[in-house]
Amino acid sequence: MTTPTVRPGGVTAMAVVAAIAGVMDVLAGLGDIGVGGGLLTDLGFGATLDSVMTVVGVALVAVGALGLAAGYGLWQLNDWGWQIARIWASVCIVVGLVGVGLSLLGDSLVSTILALIAGSAVPAILAVIVLWYLYQPHVKAAFGRS
Repeated sequence: MTTPTVRPGGVTAMAVVAAIAGVMDVLAGLGDIGVGGGLLTDLGFGATLDSVMTVVGVALVAVGALGLAAGYGLWQLNDWGWQIARIWASVCIVVGLVGVGLSLLGDSLVSTILALIAGSAVPAILAVIVLWYLYQPHVKAAFGRS
């Protein structure tokens, strides 16, 4: 008889955060899709902005679905959950680095600093910590990896 694997506390926290972030991303994406469905054109902003909002909304829904899958997989200690969490964290690092670059194009020092800290740097740093944690021996062992 095999003993059940105990889920590390950090994995539990990551699963909960991933699920919450996933739900928030899906809701934000659905809102963007709704706004991009013609509302902005009706308000005089143009069809191009509607299209951009729709694309952003679809991307957010996809990222949210990835977060929900990662949360569930981490909670269940499934190997694919570990893999999705790695991919999700890697995407967050890339997006964070792009956000840092874009925030440097801002015209105001205050907006640049706020965008850099809140919107880009902090999530990227947290994603690096998540990747580091996922590769810790006891966490890998919990997912059946050596």
